[in-house]
Amino acid sequence: MGLADDLFEDAHFLADKGVKDQRQTLMRRSISTAYYAAFHLFIEDFVEHWEFPDQRARLGRMFGHGKMCTGFTPKDKKNPTPVEEGLQDVITAFSQLQKDRERADYDGGWRLVETDVRNAIRLAEDVFAKWRKIKDEGIARQHLLSMFGARSD
Repeated sequence: MGLADDLFEDAHFLADKGVKDQRQTLMRRSISTAYYAAFHLFIEDFVEHWEFPDQRARLGRMFGHGKMCTGFTPKDKKNPTPVEEGLQDVITAFSQLQKDRERADYDGGWRLVETDVRNAIRLAEDVFAKWRKIKDEGIARQHLLSMFGARSD
């Protein structure tokens, strides 16, 4: 089990505990942790293929949060392939998770309810499930490069 899976497990724990005890801080941490679980899922998939194990952590720190929500446009916008649809779904869910994380971390006036927390957990579940189905596809690998900051061809 990698860091992404551990963080995702922690997000579930924090959600359950926060909702049960009605603790805003735990619910906020749950949303933030769900986002970081997805963030590290992409990083782990990118750096695991790097030839030099001693450089993988350094390489992983080069990812920027903003670039990770960059859009993807299918070749045929009217008829995207299933993989293209999956990638679009991953990007959309991750982008929403990022917005939710920012709100949970910085909007002190937001009074979270169980639905807010469960929705974030569900988004992270979608990212994990859909990414793992498509992560070895060429367009998914290309998107990882764009998340890293590489320009597309």
